[in-house]
Amino acid sequence: MAAYRLHETNLDNGLTVVTVAMPHLHSATISVFARVGSRHEEPSSNGLSHFLEHMFFRGCEGYPDSTALNSAMEDLGGFLDGYTTRDYSGYQTTVHPQFVGEATELLGRMFSAPNFRDIDIERSIILEEILDALDDRGRQIDLDVIAHQDAFQDHPLGQSIDGPRANLKRFSDQDLERHRRNFYGAKNLVLCFAGAIDPKACRKAAQKSFGKLFPGRKAHEGKPPALPKRTPRFRFVHSDDAQTRARLTFRTVSDVHPDYPALLLLRRVVDGGLSARLQVELVEKRGIVYEIGAELESYSDCGLFDFELAVAHKKLSYALEELCVVIRRLATESVGTEELDRVRRRARFGVELGLDSTLELSHWYGAVRLFHPPVSPEERLQQLERVTSEDLARVARRYLSPERLTVAAVGGADAKTVKKAKGVLRDFAKSLQVR
Repeated sequence: MAAYRLHETNLDNGLTVVTVAMPHLHSATISVFARVGSRHEEPSSNGLSHFLEHMFFRGCEGYPDSTALNSAMEDLGGFLDGYTTRDYSGYQTTVHPQFVGEATELLGRMFSAPNFRDIDIERSIILEEILDALDDRGRQIDLDVIAHQDAFQDHPLGQSIDGPRANLKRFSDQDLERHRRNFYGAKNLVLCFAGAIDPKACRKAAQKSFGKLFPGRKAHEGKPPALPKRTPRFRFVHSDDAQTRARLTFRTVSDVHPDYPALLLLRRVVDGGLSARLQVELVEKRGIVYEIGAELESYSDCGLFDFELAVAHKKLSYALEELCVVIRRLATESVGTEELDRVRRRARFGVELGLDSTLELSHWYGAVRLFHPPVSPEERLQQLERVTSEDLARVARRYLSPERLTVAAVGGADAKTVKKAKGVLRDFAKSLQVR
């Protein structure tokens, strides 16, 4: 099945270099992944990883400012992009294949010799970005942040990626440089090339552009988060939004756990297309919501199974009640052979379609490599083929349980509606306990 050739090597300074040759394509993606995110921060430094990510684009040796840096990459047929998550940061560009060497050199300069110019301008940009997650009184209304705070409580995974505004206002260029020295050494990075590339030429470009980067050390995540206390928990934050958004979060496992393939298919049972259970039961049959879905989030030592919906305020308790019915059925009724075959087929198609994407394969073999050797797409397909209906029922009973559940909601529902919604969730948790 593989339409690519994979190779991995290490430079003398400890940098992991991955090449994913896809000769049938006409583009090349170069990605740099760093094992650093908000979970690697103290409360006093929360937001620094995201700030540093922004500042890498402000210029470096040979490119005095962001305009010069962006123009240089755009002249190669691509553009610079970056992002910060809770456990890693990523930087990537997709260029014409003939310019892979030049693009790699530019990325190397960004991380080896940033100039951190215009720090106050970038600080202002990020402070504006943070406003999207706050109401007019400065309260946190981002559902993703609130849900993670509840699921992980005082663990660093509960911190926001942006960090508090007070932190952003005092971060200095010395803070940025210290963070770079702590987390952007070669041993804590993966450089990945994917697409129409010459692997040998890529490794030479990596040596030329990253070979002199300081080695540093590999980051560690510390203790895995404990299960949430006093579950199930329900937290409601009032906002002036036109709808109320709610998320039911169940703590699960990382993508290396033997139960993960079954969780992947279980998620597709409820949200694998317009014919999946959530869409059918809450949208097509009842017209309660328009927006609803389920997602799996995986970290190096744990995971989350999220169910999220947006609904008119007065429908909150009704929508949660019907959502709980769908979730309960996963744990009490077996998934039939026909339905399992359908979701398995769609999952297989999803994996195979990803083989056409340089970005997806860069993440698969690059970002994941920060933490552990990645499972190949071919191995993942074999794992999915081995999942049975009994496996789905078993993981549903194990992970969709009240001791793993936290619920967060943000919106304008009134006190009476919120109280009724809490009652629905209490009844739901009790029903899970006695199944």
